[in-house]
Amino acid sequence: MAQRPKEPMRRAIIDAAAREFADVGFDGAALTTIAARARTSIGNLYKYFSSKNELFSAAIPDQVVRDLGSLLRRRMQAVGRERDVRQLGPGHPYHLASDELLRFALAHRQQILFLLRRAEGTPYASTVGKIVQRLTSLAVDYGRRAYRRAAMNAPRRRALVRVYRALVASIASILAEETSERALREATGHLTIYHLAGLRAFFEEAERASGKDHP
Repeated sequence: MAQRPKEPMRRAIIDAAAREFADVGFDGAALTTIAARARTSIGNLYKYFSSKNELFSAAIPDQVVRDLGSLLRRRMQAVGRERDVRQLGPGHPYHLASDELLRFALAHRQQILFLLRRAEGTPYASTVGKIVQRLTSLAVDYGRRAYRRAAMNAPRRRALVRVYRALVASIASILAEETSERALREATGHLTIYHLAGLRAFFEEAERASGKDHP
């Protein structure tokens, strides 16, 4: 009777592959290196996955991309019309959505790092661009809710695109550099305070400019 694959070993190979893909990308990843990281042999790896493509699909599943997009949208929409989230109670939907997003990032750190930094040459190559555009659109929608007199034009929207490119790059840096959950939470909190203060200033300036244009 053939020996059945053991789930802990399969999981170890998938985790090792996720780390390798996050470190060097799909093209740079070698199955021999992944096997070594999983503390097994290349022959044993092939008992679980017949090719690098099959392993890649298991290590970087489509569901992670979908869930990340959904959580980002939920967090942004949870702000509602609030201009200062520091005034929100701990049970506010914004804080709950933020905590859910952070837990997801902790559970899928390597997959998110791959998507944000190493996805070139794969079906996920456009992920960062899509995230930036989605965040920009969500920010514009937020501005319409919370700053109704703020007029958006093409230059302001392009400015938001640049803001969110930088934000996504900063998130990737935090995920790569902060290894403990405590440090990750603290660094994310600092970035959030900085970003929300800038977003508030951005829309307040847009309101003032709109008032000048329409006395």
